Amino acid sequence: MGRKRNRRELTAAHAASEPVLARRNVWKADHLEGFVVDVDEDWVVLNLVYDVGLNGWSVVRIDTLREIERQGPDTFIARALDWYGEQPTPLEVDLESTADLLRSAAARFPVLTLYTEVVDHTVCVIGRPQRITEKKIDVLELSSEAAWSSKQRSLRLDDITRVDVGGRYETVLHHLGGYPPVAH
Repeated sequence: MGRKRNRRELTAAHAASEPVLARRNVWKADHLEGFVVDVDEDWVVLNLVYDVGLNGWSVVRIDTLREIERQGPDTFIARALDWYGEQPTPLEVDLESTADLLRSAAARFPVLTLYTEVVDHTVCVIGRPQRITEKKIDVLELSSEAAWSSKQRSLRLDDITRVDVGGRYETVLHHLGGYPPVAH
Protein backbone atom coordinates (compact mmCIF):
# COMPACT_ATOMS: atom_id res chain seq x y z
CA MET A 1 0.00 0.00 0.00
CA GLY A 2 1.07 3.55 -0.49
CA ARG A 3 1.59 6.07 2.25
CA LYS A 4 -1.62 7.97 1.42
CA ARG A 5 -3.69 4.82 1.41
CA ASN A 6 -2.13 3.69 4.70
CA ARG A 7 -2.91 7.05 6.30
CA ARG A 8 -6.49 6.81 4.98
CA GLU A 9 -6.89 3.29 6.45
CA LEU A 10 -5.37 4.39 9.76
CA THR A 11 -7.67 7.42 9.94
CA ALA A 12 -10.73 5.26 9.18
CA ALA A 13 -9.71 2.67 11.81
CA HIS A 14 -9.24 5.49 14.32
CA ALA A 15 -12.68 6.93 13.59
CA ALA A 16 -14.30 3.47 13.88
CA SER A 17 -12.28 2.40 16.97
CA GLU A 18 -11.25 -0.76 15.13
CA PRO A 19 -8.08 -2.72 15.89
CA VAL A 20 -5.48 -2.92 13.14
CA LEU A 21 -2.61 -5.16 12.18
CA ALA A 22 0.21 -3.01 10.84
CA ARG A 23 2.64 -4.89 8.63
CA ARG A 24 5.97 -3.14 8.20
CA ASN A 25 8.12 -2.63 5.11
CA VAL A 26 11.33 -2.72 7.16
CA TRP A 27 13.22 -6.00 6.98
CA LYS A 28 12.53 -8.15 10.07
CA ALA A 29 10.52 -5.38 11.78
CA ASP A 30 7.69 -6.50 14.04
CA HIS A 31 4.11 -6.48 12.85
CA LEU A 32 2.13 -4.38 15.31
CA GLU A 33 -1.41 -4.99 16.53
CA GLY A 34 -3.36 -2.31 18.29
CA PHE A 35 -5.81 0.54 18.15
CA VAL A 36 -5.04 3.77 16.31
CA VAL A 37 -5.32 6.58 18.86
CA ASP A 38 -3.68 9.34 16.79
CA VAL A 39 -2.42 9.82 13.24
CA ASP A 40 -0.73 12.73 11.51
CA GLU A 41 1.34 13.34 8.39
CA ASP A 42 4.38 11.26 9.41
CA TRP A 43 3.47 9.28 12.56
CA VAL A 44 0.75 6.99 13.85
CA VAL A 45 0.16 6.15 17.52
CA LEU A 46 -1.06 2.65 18.33
CA ASN A 47 -2.29 1.58 21.74
CA LEU A 48 -0.73 -1.88 21.50
CA VAL A 49 -2.53 -5.15 22.09
CA TYR A 50 -0.81 -7.85 24.09
CA ASP A 51 -2.53 -11.17 24.68
CA VAL A 52 -6.07 -9.98 25.58
CA GLY A 53 -5.18 -6.57 26.95
CA LEU A 54 -3.54 -3.28 26.10
CA ASN A 55 0.19 -2.81 26.66
CA GLY A 56 1.53 0.68 26.16
CA TRP A 57 1.87 2.65 22.97
CA SER A 58 3.97 2.49 19.86
CA VAL A 59 4.53 5.60 17.76
CA VAL A 60 5.50 4.45 14.27
CA ARG A 61 6.66 6.30 11.20
CA ILE A 62 3.99 5.89 8.54
CA ASP A 63 6.60 5.46 5.80
CA THR A 64 7.67 2.20 7.50
CA LEU A 65 4.22 0.64 7.07
CA ARG A 66 3.62 -1.72 4.17
CA GLU A 67 0.00 -2.67 4.84
CA ILE A 68 -2.77 -1.85 7.29
CA GLU A 69 -5.33 -4.56 7.95
CA ARG A 70 -8.41 -3.24 9.69
CA GLN A 71 -9.77 -6.01 11.88
CA GLY A 72 -13.26 -4.77 12.52
CA PRO A 73 -15.23 -4.07 15.72
CA ASP A 74 -16.36 -7.68 16.24
CA THR A 75 -12.92 -9.30 16.39
CA PHE A 76 -11.88 -11.37 19.37
CA ILE A 77 -9.59 -8.67 20.78
CA ALA A 78 -12.24 -5.95 20.54
CA ARG A 79 -14.77 -8.20 22.29
CA ALA A 80 -12.20 -9.28 24.92
CA LEU A 81 -11.32 -5.68 25.77
CA ASP A 82 -15.00 -4.83 25.99
CA TRP A 83 -15.57 -7.76 28.34
CA TYR A 84 -12.67 -6.59 30.55
CA GLY A 85 -13.92 -3.01 30.41
CA GLU A 86 -10.62 -1.90 28.90
CA GLN A 87 -10.57 0.79 26.23
CA PRO A 88 -7.79 2.22 24.08
CA THR A 89 -6.58 5.59 25.36
CA PRO A 90 -4.85 8.48 23.60
CA LEU A 91 -1.16 9.06 24.23
CA GLU A 92 -1.17 12.87 24.14
CA VAL A 93 2.23 13.44 22.56
CA ASP A 94 3.26 16.11 20.06
CA LEU A 95 3.64 14.55 16.59
CA GLU A 96 4.74 17.77 14.85
CA SER A 97 8.36 16.58 14.54
CA THR A 98 10.52 13.73 15.82
CA ALA A 99 12.17 16.07 18.33
CA ASP A 100 8.75 17.24 19.59
CA LEU A 101 7.57 13.64 19.82
CA LEU A 102 10.60 12.64 21.90
CA ARG A 103 10.43 15.69 24.18
CA SER A 104 6.72 15.22 24.88
CA ALA A 105 7.10 11.44 25.42
CA ALA A 106 10.04 12.00 27.78
CA ALA A 107 7.97 14.52 29.75
CA ARG A 108 5.32 11.84 30.39
CA PHE A 109 7.40 8.65 30.69
CA PRO A 110 10.68 7.98 32.52
CA VAL A 111 11.84 5.37 30.00
CA LEU A 112 11.56 5.31 26.19
CA THR A 113 12.32 2.49 23.77
CA LEU A 114 13.77 3.83 20.52
CA TYR A 115 14.06 1.77 17.34
CA THR A 116 16.32 2.50 14.38
CA GLU A 117 15.20 -0.54 12.41
CA VAL A 118 16.36 0.66 8.99
CA VAL A 119 19.90 1.20 10.31
CA ASP A 120 19.98 -1.93 12.52
CA HIS A 121 16.94 -4.16 12.99
CA THR A 122 18.60 -6.09 15.83
CA VAL A 123 18.91 -3.21 18.29
CA CYS A 124 16.59 -0.96 20.21
CA VAL A 125 17.77 1.61 22.72
CA ILE A 126 15.94 1.74 26.03
CA GLY A 127 16.62 4.59 28.38
CA ARG A 128 16.15 8.18 29.42
CA PRO A 129 16.76 11.06 27.00
CA GLN A 130 19.45 13.42 28.28
CA ARG A 131 19.53 15.88 25.40
CA ILE A 132 17.34 16.33 22.32
CA THR A 133 18.26 18.62 19.44
CA GLU A 134 16.64 18.97 16.02
CA LYS A 135 19.07 16.36 14.62
CA LYS A 136 19.93 13.90 17.41
CA ILE A 137 19.06 12.49 20.80
CA ASP A 138 21.46 11.47 23.56
CA VAL A 139 20.09 8.62 25.67
CA LEU A 140 21.35 7.20 28.95
CA GLU A 141 20.71 3.50 28.42
CA LEU A 142 18.93 1.15 30.78
CA SER A 143 20.04 -2.46 30.26
CA SER A 144 17.80 -5.53 30.07
CA GLU A 145 18.95 -6.20 33.65
CA ALA A 146 17.61 -2.78 34.76
CA ALA A 147 21.07 -1.27 35.26
CA TRP A 148 21.87 2.26 34.09
CA SER A 149 24.86 2.73 31.81
CA SER A 150 27.52 5.30 32.66
CA LYS A 151 27.72 6.37 29.00
CA GLN A 152 25.22 7.98 26.68
CA ARG A 153 24.32 6.75 23.22
CA SER A 154 23.55 9.23 20.44
CA LEU A 155 20.99 8.51 17.75
CA ARG A 156 20.14 10.55 14.67
CA LEU A 157 16.46 11.57 14.76
CA ASP A 158 16.13 10.73 11.05
CA ASP A 159 17.04 7.10 11.89
CA ILE A 160 14.26 6.65 14.47
CA THR A 161 11.41 4.55 13.04
CA ARG A 162 9.47 3.71 16.19
CA VAL A 163 9.13 4.87 19.80
CA ASP A 164 7.52 2.67 22.46
CA VAL A 165 6.35 3.97 25.84
CA GLY A 166 4.23 2.89 28.77
CA GLY A 167 4.43 -0.84 28.14
CA ARG A 168 4.89 -3.48 30.80
CA TYR A 169 8.56 -4.00 29.87
CA GLU A 170 9.48 -0.29 30.14
CA THR A 171 7.47 0.00 33.36
CA VAL A 172 9.23 -2.97 35.00
CA LEU A 173 12.67 -1.80 33.87
CA HIS A 174 12.01 1.63 35.37
CA HIS A 175 10.63 0.14 38.59
CA LEU A 176 13.68 -2.11 39.05
CA GLY A 177 16.29 0.36 37.78
CA GLY A 178 14.85 3.54 39.24
CA TYR A 179 15.73 6.92 37.82
CA PRO A 180 19.17 7.43 36.23
CA PRO A 181 21.98 8.36 38.58
CA VAL A 182 22.78 12.06 38.83
CA ALA A 183 26.24 12.99 37.53
CA HIS A 184 28.48 14.59 40.15
